[in-house]
Amino acid sequence: MGFTRTLAEWTAALRYEDLPPAALPWVKAATLDYLAVSLAGCGAPGVALLKRYALSQYAPGPATVIGHAERMSAEGAALLNGAISHWEEYDDATFGMWGHPSVAIMPALFAAAEAEGADGRTFAAAYVAGVEACAKIGRLVTPQQVRLGWHPTATVGTLGAAGAVGRLLGLDAATLETALGLAATQSSGLRCQFGTMAKPLHAGLAARGGLSAAMLARAGFVGAPAVIEHAHGYAHALSGAKPADIAAFESRIGRPLEILDPGLAFKRFPSNFQTQAPATAALRIRHRRGIGPDEIDEVVCLVNHMMQLSLIHERPKTGLEGKLSLNYAVAAALVDGQLEVEQYSDERVWDPRIRDMLGRVRFEPHPGMAGIDFTQGAKFLHMEMVVRLKDGREVREKVTEGFSVPGVEGDKPHPELIAKFTRNARRVLTEARIGAVLDRVQGLETLPRAAALLEPVRAG
Repeated sequence: MGFTRTLAEWTAALRYEDLPPAALPWVKAATLDYLAVSLAGCGAPGVALLKRYALSQYAPGPATVIGHAERMSAEGAALLNGAISHWEEYDDATFGMWGHPSVAIMPALFAAAEAEGADGRTFAAAYVAGVEACAKIGRLVTPQQVRLGWHPTATVGTLGAAGAVGRLLGLDAATLETALGLAATQSSGLRCQFGTMAKPLHAGLAARGGLSAAMLARAGFVGAPAVIEHAHGYAHALSGAKPADIAAFESRIGRPLEILDPGLAFKRFPSNFQTQAPATAALRIRHRRGIGPDEIDEVVCLVNHMMQLSLIHERPKTGLEGKLSLNYAVAAALVDGQLEVEQYSDERVWDPRIRDMLGRVRFEPHPGMAGIDFTQGAKFLHMEMVVRLKDGREVREKVTEGFSVPGVEGDKPHPELIAKFTRNARRVLTEARIGAVLDRVQGLETLPRAAALLEPVRAG
């Protein structure tokens, strides 16, 4: 039948009642984390620039802009909320995609839910469908697309957003196939933009593109069928004509659900996922081993051989570049003893103590990880830190767990994830509003309007 049509048929047929019981807590966890990282990023100076642009180009409408009072059209809000949620590099990831699904899917899905009045159960099923599309399509073209310079959050996220919105709109399989094709022809995002304002913009463009693709398809706009598997289509173009076995992954759509296996990973620190384990190691050195930065002569991080494709700023000059720097994450963690949003300001990047420590940090390929890529899931992120002290001692810290926030405990978001949300929400919201968000997320499946989740996160 073809990958694109099979994915479209599976997406169109998916109902809330079809979801395994374990899926709903993960949807709630993803929703809470998305709101947390959006509230962390909504006040960034670059967001103000993008907001002024969006307000000048998009009409007022029903859609919420997180952390702001203005409301605008669905596409305008999807663009702005996507960029806001990816701004602090604090968002979730899934290994099938090797990117960030929620910052592409959620802005589009919320904008559509506000426009269409969808309930919480429809929202949940649509989000699961979006993650499935992101991860299964991602497996066709990754890591090939990464080596070629593409950013999966942008390239794959556009299709995930289209699938999610198409499911929320109740599109039939043929129309959903069109939506996926229209999304695929809009997908783009270059890795050379990492460390600039354009990287978070990628998520906004993906959300806007996916939303517009689904809306255009519903209106009767037509593109080519079978776009993902076509010889001149998405998978071949993004992979350099070397996609994975398309037929094999077609047979695995929904089996297993990607939201459950391998699931979603949530960040501890507002920086690229491949910095999470090194930052964890640095904080253990600082707090558990009691070693201060002035005692350290050299830090060597033994990491996956592919990390250099993302962590491209050894000596960052801005906070955004720091988020894509292993060297900076380690240096800031050792000097400051923490790694929060505050560590990634432009001013903090130039602190003399951190600049000095940057010169003592380097990373090398781990000799035991040469054959490991993203398909091994969390193993891809394991690392070992070797710290050589000025008194001649050598300290080693291996990190194979504890570098991400647990997502779920029982049928609820994990307490550590709730703490992440609360910590970041307090930058913007009152305690009453924080409590309202937590209550509504936990009761997602009972909400007659999924848009009610956004009411407490508007400014004012």
